[in-house]
Amino acid sequence: MNTKTSSKPILRPKGPTYSPLWERALERYRAELKECDDYEGVLDVASVEELLSQVKALEPAKANNRTTMSTLNRLEPTLTHMNDFAAVVALCLGAETKTAALVWGSIRAILTLALPTGDMLRDVMDMLEELSMSLPRFRTYEETLPMKASLESSLVDVYSEMTCFCARTINFFRNLLRCRAWPNFDVDFKRTIKRLKCLSQEVDKEADNVRMQVDREKNIEILTLMQSLKENQVGDGVLPCYLIPYGLNERFYGRLEAMQRVVEALNPQENDSSQRSIALYGMGGVGKTQIALNFANANRAQFDAILWISADNTIKMTQSFLNVAQHLGLITDTREEQDSVAAMVKVKAWLASARCHWLLIFNNADNLEVLKQAWPGNSKGSVLITSRDSNAAFAPAAHGYHVQPFDDNIGSSALLSFTSQDQSSISNQNIAKEITNMLGGLPLALRQISGFIKQQKLTLEAFLSLYERNALKIHERRGGVTDYEHTISTVWELALAKLPQNAKTLQNLLAFLDPDHIEESILTINLTGADISDFSFLTDEMDLLDAKEKLLQAALIDRCSEDASLSVHRLVQAAVMARLATSERATYADVVVSMLEKGFPNTWRTDVGHQVSSWVDCEKRLPHVLFLVKQFKRYKLSASKPEAVAELILGCCWYLYERENYEKALELILSAIENLDQSTLAYASAVDLHGLLLLDNNNPAHALKEFGTALQVRESAARGDESLVASSFNNIGLAYTEINDLEQAIAYHQKAIDIRLRTKSDRIGNSYSNTSSTLLRMGLPNEAEEMLARCPSLKDFNDETFLKTGNPRFSGDMVLLSRIRLQQGRLDDAIRLSSKALTFRQNLLGNRLKTCDSLYQVASLLQQRDNTASAIMLLQECISISESLPEGMGYAARAKFKLGQVYACAGDIKSSENYKQGAKELRLELAGKGIGAVESEDSEEAYAQLVVWMLW
Repeated sequence: MNTKTSSKPILRPKGPTYSPLWERALERYRAELKECDDYEGVLDVASVEELLSQVKALEPAKANNRTTMSTLNRLEPTLTHMNDFAAVVALCLGAETKTAALVWGSIRAILTLALPTGDMLRDVMDMLEELSMSLPRFRTYEETLPMKASLESSLVDVYSEMTCFCARTINFFRNLLRCRAWPNFDVDFKRTIKRLKCLSQEVDKEADNVRMQVDREKNIEILTLMQSLKENQVGDGVLPCYLIPYGLNERFYGRLEAMQRVVEALNPQENDSSQRSIALYGMGGVGKTQIALNFANANRAQFDAILWISADNTIKMTQSFLNVAQHLGLITDTREEQDSVAAMVKVKAWLASARCHWLLIFNNADNLEVLKQAWPGNSKGSVLITSRDSNAAFAPAAHGYHVQPFDDNIGSSALLSFTSQDQSSISNQNIAKEITNMLGGLPLALRQISGFIKQQKLTLEAFLSLYERNALKIHERRGGVTDYEHTISTVWELALAKLPQNAKTLQNLLAFLDPDHIEESILTINLTGADISDFSFLTDEMDLLDAKEKLLQAALIDRCSEDASLSVHRLVQAAVMARLATSERATYADVVVSMLEKGFPNTWRTDVGHQVSSWVDCEKRLPHVLFLVKQFKRYKLSASKPEAVAELILGCCWYLYERENYEKALELILSAIENLDQSTLAYASAVDLHGLLLLDNNNPAHALKEFGTALQVRESAARGDESLVASSFNNIGLAYTEINDLEQAIAYHQKAIDIRLRTKSDRIGNSYSNTSSTLLRMGLPNEAEEMLARCPSLKDFNDETFLKTGNPRFSGDMVLLSRIRLQQGRLDDAIRLSSKALTFRQNLLGNRLKTCDSLYQVASLLQQRDNTASAIMLLQECISISESLPEGMGYAARAKFKLGQVYACAGDIKSSENYKQGAKELRLELAGKGIGAVESEDSEEAYAQLVVWMLW
């Protein structure tokens, strides 16, 4: 590209719309160079040839500085690309002859100042090359595409960033070079490079969008899809947003040092450029959560958003993110309200782009592995962790504070304050110190005891005597406990023993439910069974209210200010469990199972598909089922009806499978299998589900064995009902398709078809579509289309036929038809169908494996049509989602390899190599787990082996 050619401007402004933007850019440039001679010197350079001539004159007299000479040799081709940029600046600033010199003079000033140090010069050249890479491509956009406002605006953003960075660089070299401040400015270099890459990607996306707008009717689906991916901003009136479960605690006492440390670590500072984080760590009951609550409530004015996340486990954490996403308005579709993982991704994306001060609090993050998928990366904001794990202070948090129990002085003052006792009395002070010492200074124990003292109207001296007597009994009854356990047991033995019967029953019941969010609707469900008379108060609104009030007065539970749900401290739950006899534990476990099972549909007695209508109830009960399972393991509980417990777990696992929460489903299903009668349909369902989980996780050989076991049980237990047998035949056919034994797959699919036709099953369409998939893998797209067209629910065979069902199964049929169209050479039809399927999956299923699979498929199709920027955007989204999923490694590897290919085609070799290397590392890691082959060469075929052929 020569100077004459590049004198043609890139932008053709149709009026003064954008010149004010460039005028502001020029004003910023002049402001950076204020009160110095550099500005006039900059305008003395009129062309790229003149600049090259002047730089050559700056070369060292002795050509022994190889680094400098090598760097300068890179200059001419780089500046040739920059010539277009100079022409743009000249035009948009009013076509003045001198303004073209803005770029050349800036670069000359930078090079002159950087020349004495080879390292700095090399960094400057790296930056200039980075800036110049995109310019020829941008010129092509202007010459070949309609110049829409959004495209012009994105180009202006890029050029403004370039222009002002030149000014900042000159200013740096002029004022700071002698101070050896290069490391500080290097941060600006890296930040600008990153921002320019982002802005350049925006230009490419807008160009892709404009290109597709030319034939809008043909591309309406993909245009709608790309627009939906951009929408991740909160609306007007949403901020400030404070999601704090409890208000300011008037009984919060002391902790001045802790509060000061948190304030110093987290409160926003002017020009913050990095994330601020701190972990509060220490033993249970020491007051970590209370410090976090007090900080959040007392510092609302410092933040635009304060977001509270329960981080006990993955399920609860993602549900908290769902609540946050709803309050921030990031979820706009009612179907999105059911997907917590998608909500977490949306919130993280918002945190990364939000231009406001936010505080994210991870409470009870005792398992730091859980935080990995939720940590907000390098987003600029504040993060507070409470954890029993001291490692949280080193990673992921940048700082830590060890929360210790109160000393005797602070603890005694707190106790006297809590109990409204005379704090000036020396006798009270001494007894309060003695009580504090006995309780180990634990704030939770002091708070609990103060409630007990006030409720029972005891003096401190009377309580001390009562405590000592009960402590001796508890010690004798439970030998071998630690001082900590002994203290806790004594405190709650006293508090719980004095409760009225209904309150005591409710407190016992709460020990079997997840402690953080217990909705009243779960407690008030009608119970069935023999021994439920003790729980009848749960269905009486006033009796239940009285029981809750007694527990609140005794400080044994808390009530959320936002939705009136109940919460209980884990140590209180532990104390309750310790008091219950084995038979009592079994009774309460039976009642909780009865409460929870009503939310999960029975899917093992009949052949049914996805139970989407029950998802909302299932999601509410899910944390409680998981907690109940944990309690069974921790306390070795034995329910009077173990089959009922196993069936509850089975129902929960079917829900987890439908929502693609494979990791948790695989963990739980084995427990159900172990505890079910092997001759029952429930057992067959559990084994069959295990097979489906293995199949979706790319282990078809093991899945095939499970399907065979389920078939044997069903053939024996079905008693003439062939529907479940047909389901087993169908699943065996799926496994053979994944194994690539296609003849066997067709044979088993045909067996399922024969039964379903004979019994007039409404599941016949399921068999036809699965057989169609096998035919497609055999390379028979026309036969596959004919088979798919047999599905009764798809008789009209148009796009709306697939989508109006609302069943996630039919999005798989749409994906299948898209792949059929691709093999038939109908690329545009394939893009239309796969785009609609992706939108449907995102809305209903959220950001799970099926969505990752669709993102990859659409991106691959767009690449074939040269919509490179859109393909990159979708692949990056695929990687982001799959990396947040425990079972997403294969999908991340495949997407990274494809993205490496796309970048290579676009000429970005560095990005291409980085993504391909990342893909290879994941592929080798999976090969170590038996997925794929270690010796495979990097190819699309090798990466296709890391995922399943067809995700339904």
